[in-house]
Amino acid sequence: MKKLVCSACSIILLLSLTLGLTACGGGNRVPEDFSFAISWNHGVTSYDSATGVLVKESDATHPEDYTTEYRLTEQELQMVWQLIQQLDIQSYPDQYDPNPGKQSKPPASLILTVRTAAGEKTVRAEGIAAGYESDNDMGRKFLSTCRAIQELLCATDAWQSLPEFEKLYC
Repeated sequence: MKKLVCSACSIILLLSLTLGLTACGGGNRVPEDFSFAISWNHGVTSYDSATGVLVKESDATHPEDYTTEYRLTEQELQMVWQLIQQLDIQSYPDQYDPNPGKQSKPPASLILTVRTAAGEKTVRAEGIAAGYESDNDMGRKFLSTCRAIQELLCATDAWQSLPEFEKLYC
């Protein structure tokens, strides 16, 4: 419970900072055609803002019990948009390893897709070392962006209403 509260506090702080930057910066409005998808937790957990489908555990015995619909609020969508703008996703290769040469057992996977009228960009970081630290700025930025989006989603009532994980993913 303590970790959940801390995560919720970090989300609120990050959201406040992001919205504050937006208000001060003259408003970098979210394009109407913007959507994103993210997959994490070894690929079994995902969210797609275009469909609103939030999946906690796709490989559970009854995956439908671990799936719900959640539409981001305007503030949450603004936060994600700002994070992705700061990330500059177009500068990343399609296949990306934020920690080249490092491994973990089991390996981790993060997949981030961004869609706008200009096109779609997916960065697949599959088979990477687990954790959210990197030795380089580009890696840190990618990992912290994915982590912030995950924490935002995991702090929602929709996520909290889903059952605990059926399997351990470590």
